[in-house]
Amino acid sequence: MNWFRFYNAAIHDPKVQQLRPSLFKFWVNCLCLASENDGVLPSVDVISFATRTRFLHTSDMILTLTQHGLLDE
Repeated sequence: MNWFRFYNAAIHDPKVQQLRPSLFKFWVNCLCLASENDGVLPSVDVISFATRTRFLHTSDMILTLTQHGLLDE
């Protein structure tokens, strides 16, 4: 089991705090998945399965988080 550090400054970050709740949850789950893979997100298929979301919805959320600077390509 790995753990990752989550900075408490996220509570003051507008780009984090303006996320809708489902996208915030998805983002945190992506951070967990990246932590399991040496900082790299797995494929969209794996993310979709792990987060129990449909492929297209997963792709849209990844794009949104990337555009907001919360995920790197």
